[in-house]
Amino acid sequence: MRSLAGWTMTRVRRYRPDRNPLRRRSDRIEAALAAVALAAVLLALWPALAVGRVVYDAGSAAERVGPSVRQRVPAVVAAWPPQTLAESRALLGEATVRWTLPSGEVRTGRVPTALLVRTGSHVAVWVDPAGRPTTPPQDRTETVARAGAAGFGVLAAGAALALCVFAVGRAVLDRGRYRDWDDAWAAADRRWRRPRI
Repeated sequence: MRSLAGWTMTRVRRYRPDRNPLRRRSDRIEAALAAVALAAVLLALWPALAVGRVVYDAGSAAERVGPSVRQRVPAVVAAWPPQTLAESRALLGEATVRWTLPSGEVRTGRVPTALLVRTGSHVAVWVDPAGRPTTPPQDRTETVARAGAAGFGVLAAGAALALCVFAVGRAVLDRGRYRDWDDAWAAADRRWRRPRI
C-alpha cells in the first residue's frame, strides 16, 4: 500500500510545470485545472472561517441570553406512561414531572427524562418565564461544535465543487486525448499496413 507522501509526490510530479517535450497541450491544461482547483479549496478557507465565526458569535450570544430567559427548577418524577418495546430500548423517554416555580405555583408536565430515572426521583427542568418546560440554554460545547460544523460544511462544499469542476474538465480532456489516440493509431495503421496483392 502506497503512503500518502508517495501519492502526493506522484501528483506533484504529474502536475508541476516543466518543459518536458512529451507533455501534450491537454496535459498542461489539466495541470492548470489542478492548480485552479487547489487555489479554490484554499480560497474556500476564508468563507468557511467567516461562517464559523458568525455561527460562533450567534452561539455565544445565545449562551449569554439563555439563562436570563430560562430558569432551572428542581422537579420530581410523578409518573411514567406505558411504553412500547421500542421506547423501552431508548435512552430517553417522556415522564410526567412536577415542579414548583419561584412564585410558589406548582406545575405538572411531560418532559424528556432519562429512562433510568424512577418515579419519585429528583430531576432538573428548564422553564421559560411563563413556567412552561423549555430546552436548556446553549452551552459552550454546543457553540463550538456548531461553529466547527458550519465552517467545515462550507469548506467541504467548496472542495466538492472544485473537485467536480476538475473532474468534468479532466473528462473533457480525456475525451480529446482518446480521439487523438485513435487518430494516431489510424494514421499508423495506414502507414504500416502491407498492401494486399
